[in-house]
Amino acid sequence: MLSAGDVMERNVLAVSPEMTLAALEDFLISNRISGAPVIEDGALVGIVSRSDLVRSLSLERSLSGLIADGLASPEEGEAPVRLPAYTRAQLAARTVRDVMVGDPVTVSAGTPIAEVARLLDGRHIHRVLVVEGKTVRGVISTLDLVRLIAEGTLREA
Repeated sequence: MLSAGDVMERNVLAVSPEMTLAALEDFLISNRISGAPVIEDGALVGIVSRSDLVRSLSLERSLSGLIADGLASPEEGEAPVRLPAYTRAQLAARTVRDVMVGDPVTVSAGTPIAEVARLLDGRHIHRVLVVEGKTVRGVISTLDLVRLIAEGTLREA
């Protein structure tokens, strides 16, 4: 029976909680990944994904619109009110810590792969981290499981 340790990706790319969201976006795109563990002082402190980034940016845009609408409703022909520069700068200065999930789903290397699949499905997530204590040893994504099925390595469990 396959376990998490048998199929995990061992070369895990991680990010710092102090990384800016702009740098995170560049990191994810340049590495062609959709998420990464967040490591601080060698220990796992969270996980962040492109979905977290999009959700955060969508919320900020919505809040910005509500604040701008609340500041003033311009009369016909008047320019709309913009957020103050310091507020826009605060939004731009957000970090991974502001959007990460602080309690990522983790498994041990010995966890059966069928259980990993059930976690991914049951929690509606796209990746689990394989850990030893607070140290990330690997990652398994839904795409990894699809690849195993396509190769015939993973069969119904």
